Amino acid sequence: MSYTELISTMTISSDLPTNVNENFRKARFQNLAAKSATFTVFADDTAGSPIDMYLVTTGSSAITANLPAAGSDYTGRVVTVMKVDAGSGAVTLDGNASETINGATTVAIAATQFHYRTIICDGSNWLVISSS
Repeated sequence: MSYTELISTMTISSDLPTNVNENFRKARFQNLAAKSATFTVFADDTAGSPIDMYLVTTGSSAITANLPAAGSDYTGRVVTVMKVDAGSGAVTLDGNASETINGATTVAIAATQFHYRTIICDGSNWLVISSS
């Protein structure tokens, strides 16, 4: 039995590991957005720089993070919303129309500094996958 070489090591570009490592390095960093008023999640995404985490400063005001319609554009997309100040205002995640987050139309984030919710879109609703 004989084997045909699938790829010759002579044809591999010497910069392949560098490109792979650079892509991996970039994927490890999150794009952040600071918010201090009610906002819509993902509305401020720019081409090539989708927002992964929102850092919310409330002071004494309540702030709502409105979620976009859960559809194929957002299936599998993960976002974290974190309250970063010690103010008394609470942060609420609000599903689009009748869409739910773990079965409820809204989910609160404690009014405690550094509390957060990480959610993922399943294509028709949102699910909390991590929180504090």
